[in-house]
Amino acid sequence: MVGREARALVAFYFFYFCALGAFMPYWGPWLKSTGQGALAIGILTAAVQFSKVLGPNLWGWLAQGLGSAHIVPLAALLTAAGFLALELVHGNFWGLLLITLTFSFFWAATLPLVDAATLDWAERNGRAYGRIRLWGSLGFIALALGMGGLVQIWGLDVFLPGIAAFLAAAWWFSRRLPYPPRAPSQERVSLGPQLRDWRLWAFLAAGALEQASHGVYYAFFSIDAQAHGLNAGWVGLLWSWAVICEVVFFWYGERILRRFGLRRVLIHAFVLTGTRWLVIAAWPGLIPIFLIQSLHAFSYAAFHLAAVHWIFARFPMRLRSRGMALYASLVYGLGGGLGALAAGWAWGHWGSVGAFAAAGILAWLGLVGLLPALRPLKSGVAAII
Repeated sequence: MVGREARALVAFYFFYFCALGAFMPYWGPWLKSTGQGALAIGILTAAVQFSKVLGPNLWGWLAQGLGSAHIVPLAALLTAAGFLALELVHGNFWGLLLITLTFSFFWAATLPLVDAATLDWAERNGRAYGRIRLWGSLGFIALALGMGGLVQIWGLDVFLPGIAAFLAAAWWFSRRLPYPPRAPSQERVSLGPQLRDWRLWAFLAAGALEQASHGVYYAFFSIDAQAHGLNAGWVGLLWSWAVICEVVFFWYGERILRRFGLRRVLIHAFVLTGTRWLVIAAWPGLIPIFLIQSLHAFSYAAFHLAAVHWIFARFPMRLRSRGMALYASLVYGLGGGLGALAAGWAWGHWGSVGAFAAAGILAWLGLVGLLPALRPLKSGVAAII
């Protein structure tokens, strides 16, 4: 049973992140191919992120009563349909915005609920979350590289159907995941004690700044790389190398957290994230950019792995899906959305150098909220790291 559940989780993460691996590097170029300008690209990228502000909290609340097993498969299927629907508006900005907000709202339901289920399953079965989650990173690599080759051969016409196909595969496996049982109404507990803890809000604010700093990277890194003379294959390789480093961190992540401690890992993640954006701003050449992409191991993997353990340990079992939803909505939704929106403005006014330099400073500002938020945890997975 455990092996079958593990295989279902691995397959879901792999195909879900295959879709994301196609989406992240080529969303900006695809929008540009439809005639969208820098500000429009920033707004449409922000729309994907802003849908995560309310979406995960609503889905987390519904999951507490309906159960994640009913929500995740439906959301994955509707997201796939939404990507196909983008073809119908023929580059009209308002049509793109409406459909993007819609599919993103359903897309926001899937990952926080599956992450909560995976963390719960890993705790019950003595498994490491990071070693399940890394299969998502491998899926991302496969499509960041593979989509680059497909785009070179067939152009961006493969972009939307490819994403829809992988989301359909994620839907298939989402029906077999080991979701935690639904909470009986008499056993439901309040979020009040957690929400009254100021350290939670300081941590989420810090995480939102860290993710906001990624806005220019997600929206414009591919465009910036192409402006420096790199073709789609090289762009895919740069994205893939970053995620290979992410995979390595996920594989050893639990051991690293236990060896160096959650506090030290998070601080290094914020410092190195800012350093990464400043080097990209300078663009010293292909080899330095290739090397600096290795810091994705810290700017994403180290941050995310440490953060989900921190959140998981602060919420009781019945509220963990809502805790993960709160984390996803404020850090990735609000932070990522504001970052993408600001990136569109900064790119149009300051160009690539100013936009990436501002992102670096923003990541370092996150330390202001992070440092006071980190206190020793008394229980849960994070207590031993």
